[in-house]
Amino acid sequence: MCTDLRLVRLTDLHVSGRTLDFAFELGSQVRVVPRGQEWKATTTATATAGAVAPLQWSNALGFVAMDAFGFDGYFADGLNEAGLSVGTLWLPETSLPTTPPTTGDAPSLDFINLAGWLLGTCRTVADVKAALGRVQVWNAPVRDLWPAGKAVPAQIAPLMDWAFTEHLAVHDAHGGDLVVEFLDGIAHVHDNVVGVLTNSPTYDWHVTNLRNYIGLTNVEDQAYNLMGMPVKGTGNGTGLIGLPGDVTPPSRFVRATVLSQVVTDAASPREAVNQVFHSLDLVSVPRHLAASGDYTQWYVVRDHDSLVYYVRSYDGWTTDVHDLAALGVAATGSPSTLPLPSAAGPLPAPQP
Repeated sequence: MCTDLRLVRLTDLHVSGRTLDFAFELGSQVRVVPRGQEWKATTTATATAGAVAPLQWSNALGFVAMDAFGFDGYFADGLNEAGLSVGTLWLPETSLPTTPPTTGDAPSLDFINLAGWLLGTCRTVADVKAALGRVQVWNAPVRDLWPAGKAVPAQIAPLMDWAFTEHLAVHDAHGGDLVVEFLDGIAHVHDNVVGVLTNSPTYDWHVTNLRNYIGLTNVEDQAYNLMGMPVKGTGNGTGLIGLPGDVTPPSRFVRATVLSQVVTDAASPREAVNQVFHSLDLVSVPRHLAASGDYTQWYVVRDHDSLVYYVRSYDGWTTDVHDLAALGVAATGSPSTLPLPSAAGPLPAPQP
């Protein structure tokens, strides 16, 4: 479970964020990836002799990203130096072949490398749309991705035959918002009119489902004459009665859409970033709430204009601020890894 949103009604500020919810401990770290790294899409021992050549590329754009499970090439989320972000969110309806293509002129690209390729080569959602037509995407199972001879951690062992069933939330610094889903082996691309993405079902279903909530508003209801008896609201928020409060993907999509629509101004980037974090608080999942064990392991907020990537973790009490310029992603150099905020030390003593 995950939720992604952008405050789409802030026309002069482009700020987005997302939660990452999962039951298995991802062990995520922040990856700093400067320009000029050399990459090659996955080839596997199970690939047939006639498989098309895997994509090879160098990232012309530097980026900062969140990894998962220690995979070097897999990024669950990231922001590049052009202000483009790519986030991956769970979608069980994803349907891609689990072996590389054997026909076609376009090179093959396994899903695990897709986000990193887009972050390293695309500046806008229009670039992403064009790029998807230049590759053949397939979905390598974890067993085929795991380096030979490397020990399998306990949290990975149950997932060895699993493939990454996810869709993409893409935002840029010009107000572009995109959803990419792979259904029946085909990329389905949607201009994201609400700026929101969660999980199952697919994006178009969620947009249709909003028709069930057309009465939601942040305007207070007026007193009502109920068969001759005046009735007043019980408190603030009467226009939001009926807003679903559970943690299912449809309910989080509705809540996130309301949040993305009600914010119409912010005095500064800091204020907008703060608003995104507080909005994510209303769609986050605490530990022990979901029977599946899923909980919000981390949040990120992306300032697409100032090129700053903010990170919070479940147990951390601080927000780490990653300025892409200060980290040198626009120069050439070696990649580096930064930890997430941690819960270190005792709680501060109460003041008298």
